Amino acid sequence: MSKGQGPNFLFERGRIREIFRRSAVLIGMVATFGLFAVAAEAAGPVNWVAINPTMADSEYVGDVKVCAKCHEEYIHTFEKTTHSKRFTSHPENPLQERYCEACHGPQSKHVQRPRVPEFRLSLKADGPLTQKQRDSVCLQCHEKGERMHWQGSLHEMSNVGCSNCHYLSEPRSAKALLVAKDPKQVCTQCHKDKRAQLMKSSHMPLREGKMTCTSCHNPHGGPGPSLLKTESVNDTCYMCHAEKRGPMVWEHPPVRERCSNCHEPHGSNFPSLLKMRPPQLCQSCHSEVFHPSWLYSGTNLPGGPPSPQEAPSQRLVGKGCVNCHSQIHGSSHPSGARFQR
Repeated sequence: MSKGQGPNFLFERGRIREIFRRSAVLIGMVATFGLFAVAAEAAGPVNWVAINPTMADSEYVGDVKVCAKCHEEYIHTFEKTTHSKRFTSHPENPLQERYCEACHGPQSKHVQRPRVPEFRLSLKADGPLTQKQRDSVCLQCHEKGERMHWQGSLHEMSNVGCSNCHYLSEPRSAKALLVAKDPKQVCTQCHKDKRAQLMKSSHMPLREGKMTCTSCHNPHGGPGPSLLKTESVNDTCYMCHAEKRGPMVWEHPPVRERCSNCHEPHGSNFPSLLKMRPPQLCQSCHSEVFHPSWLYSGTNLPGGPPSPQEAPSQRLVGKGCVNCHSQIHGSSHPSGARFQR
């Protein structure tokens, strides 16, 4: 803070920043609902011929009993899944009433000539379809709500698709037809570096079952970086740490800029998910030449005695920056310029 920029200046700056933030949120909401409307209009059955040209002139059989003549074992397993229950009890559209053919397309040619490979449509990850073709089958129904940001998301651009995380033929998890019983195992099958961080002494409580990866991230895409559910890292942190949001009279610029400047969100071997121990972390910006780490007598501390004779043995313990600068996330105290109150 330059000379002459007191609490009123910082307070006004905080108000202006908050106005811009809220305006950005409003614009984002308008854009989001606009995209939602586009997605809703685009909803519809897959062009099966575009996926498999041999399915031209193939028609819907419309009877699961026909499929059961050869695939009875698969159908019995599939009956336990969320999809089967939805298709049979609460179909949302005529497509879902077709049961197997809702995902595998019209199968009259396959029924007539079941041994011809070209007339089969496998949705397995190692099948003949590309990832985008398999995803288009799922997006017939799953393109709204939390999945409306899928197109252009990091996962979609990295050729990660529905079948990498979801297994449709049998219930391996309690919810969402995931490929693993534990949701975090679905994510850590690729994000092994995050699994290592979650095993460190200071970590997000995923191992304890108090959070999941989707507490912060939307694997189907989001408005923010790194598949975050909000527009920024800080807004994601504020979902739980609302007391750190501000605006405050005295703000700490690195904190306001990005929480991850100081914290490693998945796990750390230092307290409070810090990237380094507090003295070294602070000195990465505030060099030790600027503020040497020495011992103070009690007279130099806030609220200390007026003279060394009254408390000659009082010393600063620990030499940690936060011993004095305890309000490091910001302060609204009139005398909080150095984050001591």
